[in-house]
Amino acid sequence: MAFCPHCGAPQIRVSTAGFSQPAVIPDLSSGAQVEIQRPLPVADLGGEPGGAIDWRQGARAAVLAGLLLALTIFLVSFLAVALGLILHLRQGPVGLLLLLGSWTCMVLAGAAAVRIYRRRLPQTVVSPGMGARLGVLSGCFGFLFYGIPQVIRLAVFYSGSAIRETMRKAVEQAAAQSADPRAQEMMRNMMSPGALAGIFTFLVVLFLVVFLVFSSLGGSIGAALWGRNQSS
Repeated sequence: MAFCPHCGAPQIRVSTAGFSQPAVIPDLSSGAQVEIQRPLPVADLGGEPGGAIDWRQGARAAVLAGLLLALTIFLVSFLAVALGLILHLRQGPVGLLLLLGSWTCMVLAGAAAVRIYRRRLPQTVVSPGMGARLGVLSGCFGFLFYGIPQVIRLAVFYSGSAIRETMRKAVEQAAAQSADPRAQEMMRNMMSPGALAGIFTFLVVLFLVVFLVFSSLGGSIGAALWGRNQSS
């Protein structure tokens, strides 16, 4: 029936399929107002990554991780040289130990940046992409903290002529080992001021790229280890 036979109010037909309890139909015939409440928003406790980094806290974490990176590379350099002297190792093995130790420090610095960031913002979930960005920033700061003292050391304790003389000897030794006259001529041309500046710039850029790549890798690893809450 479309209308109530007693009061003439329109009938409302409600399907109760899928409900554990019967639906309650308010009586609208008396003109009473019915308050409809909106459902309360449910808090997202799963911690899905939103892809946004709080760069204020992220920069602080990256600065601290970069400072630790520079200090550990200095320590690794000292230990590699000391181990080489104790074991009477040549420059090749010592340089390899220095490279491996420095790369390990860069990876650990990227992971440390994520760890520090998560300790400051424990409810924030860090995805691998976010961890990589934090690692890149920590590698950039680490490069600055490590490179600036090296530039000062070279400027104070070594003159430009001494550096050129060291490079000249290295180039002459490499040219003497090559039997190709064109290769020898090319190596001698590398001693020009323009070539030296280009080589120095290339080495600095390559050094920076190595810092960024390994630190980014460490940030992704740190996000995989500590990026989510333990309960998620």
